[in-house]
Amino acid sequence: MEHQRGAVAILGIIMMMLLASLGATLLMLSKTNIQIAANHRDGIAAQYVAEAGIRYAITRLKTDTDFVLKTETVTYMETTALLGPMSTNRKYIVHIGPDPATTNTKVRLITATGIVNEAQRQVFGKAILPTINEAQPLTLILND
Repeated sequence: MEHQRGAVAILGIIMMMLLASLGATLLMLSKTNIQIAANHRDGIAAQYVAEAGIRYAITRLKTDTDFVLKTETVTYMETTALLGPMSTNRKYIVHIGPDPATTNTKVRLITATGIVNEAQRQVFGKAILPTINEAQPLTLILND
């Protein structure tokens, strides 16, 4: 009878170890799923931040003639902006410059990189500026 009591104790310890390892595995899977969801969220946010950088560049090209002149002569002008007063982990970097593939001085290449935490996304665009006597608006061609 005493031999059976020891077997039950050993069986109980084995069952507790199995349940503990199962709990640890489930905890690890849970943490992994949370990290995957956070990375996905940051990637989407970085895409939106990069698109905001493109919109920033377009706004500057539409409204600031000095900015248009600077981007005509500089190979690539870099602009970095933080989004909001509390957003130190979100920013965009915009590169604007002339298109080396053409001799048209009214064409600008725009590359915007959105950064959110560890995620980065890039959006590329080409802006065609109207000449002074044209009444048509600025044209934008985007490439993701």
